[in-house]
Amino acid sequence: MKKEFVLSTEAVLSAIGITQRFDSDNDVTIPMVVLEEVYSYNGLPEKKLVASRFVDYIDGFNQSALISGGVKQENGSLLRVVDNNKISPTLNNFTTTERRLIQTCLDRKKKATKSEIILIHPNPAIRMKAEKCGITSQPWKDEIFPAPENQYSGRVEVSVSQTTLDSFYKDNVISVKDIYEYKKVDWKENMFVVLSSETGASAIGRYTRNSIVPLLYYNGSVCKADNVEQKMLLECLLAPPEIAPLVICKGAAGTGKTFCTLSAALEKVAKYGREDVYSQILVGTPAVTIEEDIGFLPGDIDDKMGPYLGGIRDNLRMIFKTKAPEKDNSQLDTDVNFIFEKRFIQIQSIGHLRGRSIPYTMFIIDEAQNIKPEILLDIVTRAAKGTKIVLLGDPTQVNRPGLNTRRNGLVYISEKMKGNSCCWQVELNKNKSIRSELAQQALKILV
Repeated sequence: MKKEFVLSTEAVLSAIGITQRFDSDNDVTIPMVVLEEVYSYNGLPEKKLVASRFVDYIDGFNQSALISGGVKQENGSLLRVVDNNKISPTLNNFTTTERRLIQTCLDRKKKATKSEIILIHPNPAIRMKAEKCGITSQPWKDEIFPAPENQYSGRVEVSVSQTTLDSFYKDNVISVKDIYEYKKVDWKENMFVVLSSETGASAIGRYTRNSIVPLLYYNGSVCKADNVEQKMLLECLLAPPEIAPLVICKGAAGTGKTFCTLSAALEKVAKYGREDVYSQILVGTPAVTIEEDIGFLPGDIDDKMGPYLGGIRDNLRMIFKTKAPEKDNSQLDTDVNFIFEKRFIQIQSIGHLRGRSIPYTMFIIDEAQNIKPEILLDIVTRAAKGTKIVLLGDPTQVNRPGLNTRRNGLVYISEKMKGNSCCWQVELNKNKSIRSELAQQALKILV
């Protein structure tokens, strides 16, 4: 049966050119209430751009044709704009927009008897209401990514002969064709590779341009990696910003994401570390985002954001304790305070990024799974020359309304950017926590 997709405002604003992302033999219907809302949209700048492009696109067609029989799009699908008829009394308990949206679906179902009417809406509550009225509904599938266990991990384990492994040690490169069953691997640029031979020997490499090369930047001098995955993460972090400007690290709590990131950042910040790569370290959190206002909280930005960044201070204490085990808590607090007083590390409200261009900075975004995709896009595009953006988070620990394990900023950027030469990714092993045995057991049993 032919399908006719009725798009909600949220669906239209989800992507530029959304009306042409359906098969050529389908129809796409825009309810008049949606066109009205998109035309007057005054929210996020990224969405404003999508809204403006959509209105221009609609305006480029013959208006009479759009609201009568519809018009053919370049991909062959039919596009129409439809206003709703008189509202059914059964919809009186809905909001005005919901009434008009669902009434449009009901009108189309009555008129287009040979087509299946499908409402596209991200809100499950609206979809349930539509289903109660006999309207099939579904989310916009381009924004729904695989379940956490099937998401991109940035690493793969493969088998090679001992001869191949010896060649890797000697020549610092091997071809992917030297790997057993290499055709079964979905190779992505900058994917990390654990090479294992039949003798039990192993090595870590990185895939680039049909070859596997060894780690070039990690040497253990910044901090000692506790496992293979942490070595991969440090390789990402220590690579120059012009080589690896975007780093994405996914992992459960306690796997060392923040610890490794801060250790690498401090080594490369001007006037503190051993290398003069970055002029500053910025640390942001989604606790306060573009959508919210922190003006009512007392104090300056550090005072307002400080309560949300206790984990950063804890990790700094761990870093200093590792380097100087003899120091007590008071001395460690002095070291941490010095870092902030000298502004080697600065706290950045995500809500105050708009319009900024951030050069020569390591910008660390923690808990990125709790940021909406469009907001995270705005953050990443702030990067100027010499800046490295580091996104940290756990896709399974989402606690913001409207987001879930398959739709959130961290997963969105990870899945969209996998294989891009600018992006280096790694997922840390949840079974290799640096926290106590109690913490590890709690994660296994109580979550």
